Amino acid sequence: MTASVLVLVAGAFFVGGAISFAQQRKPLWSVVLLGVLAAALIGYGAYSWFVSV
Repeated sequence: MTASVLVLVAGAFFVGGAISFAQQRKPLWSVVLLGVLAAALIGYGAYSWFVSV
């Protein structure tokens, strides 16, 4: 359960990075890449957390 929480925190970190990059008008591919990575981390973290409970 601890590892899944760490994965969720990492996903939240990448969400913040995607929001920050979007506000700074960075290239769209980098914002999309961070968003996809964040969604994958949050999805996997949530899945592994629900499976372990």
